Amino acid sequence: MRNRNQRSYWKWIWISIAAVIVVVAGFFIFFYSAQKPIRTDKETALARIDGKVDLKEQKDFYLYNGANGVYYVLTGKNSKGKNIIAWVPKSKKGTVVVKYAADGISKEDAIAKVKQEKNPVKILNVTLGMDKGVPIWEVSYLDKANNLNYYDLDFETGEWYRAIENL
Repeated sequence: MRNRNQRSYWKWIWISIAAVIVVVAGFFIFFYSAQKPIRTDKETALARIDGKVDLKEQKDFYLYNGANGVYYVLTGKNSKGKNIIAWVPKSKKGTVVVKYAADGISKEDAIAKVKQEKNPVKILNVTLGMDKGVPIWEVSYLDKANNLNYYDLDFETGEWYRAIENL
């Protein structure tokens, strides 16, 4: 009788382990599939600037969907080791804009400015973008009333560019 109970015990352990493996594998497959459009956009942006922009070491990728179109933004280092940013319009008609990161404010500076001026409860996202030819940092945040807000800063000057509030 004891032998039978031991087999049943091990059977349930193996079934439990198999169930956990299936759930974990399902999670990774779902996450990988969800990231595919972003990976495709990043590959498209890199292909568009290949041979045109000196981007040797790519670091960050931002996808900006603004009123004036979609931009892919790539950050990284050029062949001289300087940090650069490339704004690549999704539309092939647009012009690629490349700037040194040192010519503008950092992500941390953009967040600090929004915290100082708007006192957000929570910063949701910080993205590089382009609006009417002006490189911007777009900071989305929640205020005390739990409203969604967007605060855009001019990349080069760090000054207020546009705000969309109380959504």
